[in-house]
Amino acid sequence: MSGRYSRPSIPLRDPSGNTSLGKVQTAELLADHFKVSRFPLLPAGNVWGTQQSIGLARDLDLPFTSGELEEALSLSMAAECDLLTFVQTHQGRHSARETMCTRLLGTPYTCVARTVTETRKKLVLIMVAVTWQLCSCLVPAAQHQPRLLSVDAVSSARGAALSYSCLTQQCHQEWNSTITASPGKTNWWSLGVHDGVIMTVLHDTTGSILLRKTFNTWNAYAFAHDLTWWMEKVQAGRVVVLVVRRAGTYGLGAALLTLTRLGSLLAPFAPPLALWVWAFVVGGQTLLETVMPNPHPLDKSLAALHAHALIALPYRKTQFLNKQIHSSQLHFCDSNAAMGPLCDPFRPMVMPIVPSTAEKISSMHDEATVGVVVCAGGRLQYLVHSLIRLLEARKVSPYKVLVALGTDHNGILDSNIQSLLDLSNLNYQIINIQPNVSSINHRLFQFYREAWKAGVKAFPNARYLAFLDEDVEISHDWMQLLLHYAPALEVDDSLWCVSGISAAHINMHSDPHMMMRGSRQPGWGFLVLREEARAAVAIWPNTSSQSILYDTFLYITVGRDRECIYPVLSRSRHYGIGVNTLPDLHHFYFLERPLHNGSSVLLPPVSALTRETYEVRIWSRLSRASVITRNPCAPGFLRSPQNNESMDFVFYFFLDNPKNSLEWALLAECVGAWPYSTQGMHKGSVELPQSWGGSLWLVGVPASPYKFFKPSYIPIWRISTEDAFVKQATFVSSLRSMKNLNNRTLTDAVKQLSLQKHHHHFTSIS
Repeated sequence: MSGRYSRPSIPLRDPSGNTSLGKVQTAELLADHFKVSRFPLLPAGNVWGTQQSIGLARDLDLPFTSGELEEALSLSMAAECDLLTFVQTHQGRHSARETMCTRLLGTPYTCVARTVTETRKKLVLIMVAVTWQLCSCLVPAAQHQPRLLSVDAVSSARGAALSYSCLTQQCHQEWNSTITASPGKTNWWSLGVHDGVIMTVLHDTTGSILLRKTFNTWNAYAFAHDLTWWMEKVQAGRVVVLVVRRAGTYGLGAALLTLTRLGSLLAPFAPPLALWVWAFVVGGQTLLETVMPNPHPLDKSLAALHAHALIALPYRKTQFLNKQIHSSQLHFCDSNAAMGPLCDPFRPMVMPIVPSTAEKISSMHDEATVGVVVCAGGRLQYLVHSLIRLLEARKVSPYKVLVALGTDHNGILDSNIQSLLDLSNLNYQIINIQPNVSSINHRLFQFYREAWKAGVKAFPNARYLAFLDEDVEISHDWMQLLLHYAPALEVDDSLWCVSGISAAHINMHSDPHMMMRGSRQPGWGFLVLREEARAAVAIWPNTSSQSILYDTFLYITVGRDRECIYPVLSRSRHYGIGVNTLPDLHHFYFLERPLHNGSSVLLPPVSALTRETYEVRIWSRLSRASVITRNPCAPGFLRSPQNNESMDFVFYFFLDNPKNSLEWALLAECVGAWPYSTQGMHKGSVELPQSWGGSLWLVGVPASPYKFFKPSYIPIWRISTEDAFVKQATFVSSLRSMKNLNNRTLTDAVKQLSLQKHHHHFTSIS
């Protein structure tokens, strides 16, 4: 047929020999295979996408005989692509998918499903034709025999499972994650860390499992962002299977655009407690997708969704268009998944990065100025991404980077991470914490001590040390900004760090030129004097009995009420999810905060952030600011300035203890500031820059020295009665969009501030 692509036949081999199976044997093999499951190979909605598909799917659920399959197979072979062939082409995405398939496999990809029939014979034909066409789209027209996998997935209210085996060779892998009722535990059915969407990535040639990860998308916050991050890092050609364990579609919102772009039809329409299975080829087509509502409570539901597919895996080696890729990088990419640009088949990042002559000369000076310590554990994909961003940043070279690499609780080092560091030619030091540590936070506390100690030792001539975590990404100008303000640490003893991450205020205009200072944790991606790091190590407890969090230790013990310089628009961002991540906080205050694009900007001079000059600026601004007395939790509290009105506004609230304030927790929630602690304040005040060029200043009275700007007739916003507190707290809780999580907000704020109601005096709101 001129101008059309003829589907290549796929010879099946008998498991014990080299001879090809005939059509009858093939049909019998397929018949036995289909009898295992009541569900069709493909949900009919995926093939036709119409209401008619529901009835067709019911017909396809019936078992098939070998005779029916033999006849259907014969017709399918004879019809080539003309009778019924398949490709997932939704809303004009045909050409993009055809291009991707051609680039990956060198195979034209032009067949489109057109015919819908109602007879059972034709339905079987459709099924088999679709099966073979899917296989042919995965297999280039070559003489190599593919591996045909039988994949079974279960999504249920009691767990999830995935298994696959070769129809014609010896291979089998599976995982099973199910729960059983526990009469002794009343909350056995509660959703936990093992529930949600389980992502499994299969090697597109061998079928081996490269990655398995669970995303707790039964939670409305954060995990959909993380799912998106991982999905976008999987290289083209890999087979991905997503299975819901118990519940996981409720919190998919932030991932829906990515899921739809990758080819999902059903994810955007899945009910909150739906059971869902989706298998697809990245950059290719959907292999199966099916969804089922679960209307029953989890503790009573026995709902289960079974899905089944045949997947043909081509025999081909991992290849890159860039011929400079070393064989060790090829092997690394062939053995791992979700490596992002490092393993992009079209534009891979070549490792190791070799600096230019000019960069080498420049780094000789920089190396004597700053050393970078990357604190890493066992999260390979996060580390790959963060190292790539680091090595692409300006004024950073591989010569001044040390990776402090932790082992697991058994003292075992992830061999893939070691391969990555050998591949990147970076210096690294293995840190092994003794296994008899009582908790993971005890372990982390000791790990960071050893990482700081290693950095001090590795860069003896450095003036400064910068610290990053494995799940922190930076902008291209991160190091430029840190080094620009680093000299301030040597001339101003009220400062101790320069951070790349902004304050966690939502209602703040992200001006890339603007810098601030405040008493706070250093955050993620910061710089200190090397002598400061050495002094911190000297007072850092070396016993595992210490349970204080690393960040809290730095803030209280190392910071000692001193301040950090930080940008209004972040140059570093914590994107990963770890053991201490609170999903709602991470979602609102960190994941959704913008990161600077890295373009060069004119920064304020170093002197502008030193103590005296910074105070002059604040006094000048506050002396001209317009006072606001409106209720901060009511609509219309903050409006842009009118003609001849000051660009700055100031609001005075009650604050007698800068370390502990109920008023601050409620006020911050209402105005879009960080409510969970008073960290980030500068002398009892907070500045929130606005888009019109001015700022909203929140000044605590009587704790702040800026209280003298308050006219005597201006009231102070204060909680005055218990009834007023309850009313205000109820309103603040209603600001959250997710109703089932509303009470979490205020409860966490009060708990974080260690407030007890009987320790607080209640008066009325002014």
